[in-house]
Amino acid sequence: MNISVVEGWTGDLNFQLLADGAAYNLTGTTVTLVLLDSNGATIDTTGDLSVTDAVLGKVRYSPDAGDFRASVSSYSARVKVALGSQVIFFPSGAPGIWTINK
Repeated sequence: MNISVVEGWTGDLNFQLLADGAAYNLTGTTVTLVLLDSNGATIDTTGDLSVTDAVLGKVRYSPDAGDFRASVSSYSARVKVALGSQVIFFPSGAPGIWTINK
């Protein structure tokens, strides 16, 4: 889930969530993006993450124009998946690193 984009990027970013190498079924889950800049500030991604194929674990992040700023790069990213009281994160180890270029 490491990416490199240009400041102001608003194109869709597509990801597939995998568990042990297999697609993670997102049916019935709530999925959100946890995105932090290099200062630890949370980027508001409310409504910007959608599930494009639940069975294959595919999600799409559609960033807003102000989401990516080079001055606070690099960002750390995780997708949070909730099913009832169970919460898991992708990736489960170190977060994805998103580098924002000028």
